[in-house]
Amino acid sequence: MFPAIDLGFIELPLYGLMFLIGFVLACLIIKHIAPKCKVGKDDAFFASIYGVIGLLIGAKLLYLITKLPSIISNFDAYVKFFKADYIGALNYAIGGMVFYGGLIGFCIGVWRYCAHFKVPLFDIADLYTPFLPFAHAFGRIGCFCAGCCYGIEYHGPLAVHFPYNEMSPELSEVERFPVQLLEAFLNFVCFGVLLFILLKSLKKKPEERKLKQGQLLGIYLTYYLIVRILLEMLRGDGVRGKVGFLSTSQIISIILIPIAGYFLAAKKRRIIFVQANAVSEDNGETK
Repeated sequence: MFPAIDLGFIELPLYGLMFLIGFVLACLIIKHIAPKCKVGKDDAFFASIYGVIGLLIGAKLLYLITKLPSIISNFDAYVKFFKADYIGALNYAIGGMVFYGGLIGFCIGVWRYCAHFKVPLFDIADLYTPFLPFAHAFGRIGCFCAGCCYGIEYHGPLAVHFPYNEMSPELSEVERFPVQLLEAFLNFVCFGVLLFILLKSLKKKPEERKLKQGQLLGIYLTYYLIVRILLEMLRGDGVRGKVGFLSTSQIISIILIPIAGYFLAAKKRRIIFVQANAVSEDNGETK
């Protein structure tokens, strides 16, 4: 557990720093490939800013909702902790993020930019899709450093023993499965596969492409929803709440499965990065 880098005059929380690194790297790669996708570099950049604003709002809002039962039931402990370290208590209470809230917020932010500036939504969505798991992977590494989203009790290979945390004393009681790092690895794998599919499609002539708008997003959602449902079985933190034997994240994953299927099917949508009437039926060449 390595929650922050102490620079002497300030402490940099690694959770936010890792996400920032992932976001910056994603923007640099997107800027490089955007022209190949017929997306302006400015649109690619500013739409991501709108998306990140939505991400921060959505992720923190859903996190706060999931934290309310814990805050209410442990109100005295929070008051005691707040009096001793009000900044730390405030960060713990509202400083975390929930991925699904961030994903929904990001989508709303990007949609708002595209609607306002008349940018084709699917062009931006198809360009961004591989980089959703990329940035998420860095965020999960940040989770591991912060000691949040921790795994179940585990004493096998690669088991991790976190140091004591006053607000989560159970964290240090036993060795735990490094589920954050496993999810980061699986997200990097997903990023590599999606980027390969995207770049392979871009190398083909428009009339030769088979991939349709939104199918990359459908592949990503299908993959991640299944992965998340399974990974939740390895999570040891109960802060996200449960309904019966299903965690909140598992319920959200199940709800999103039809949406993933809708994007994956893409029956009535055009070929990826090909505008209407962009391909001549007479000579098969791009106009």
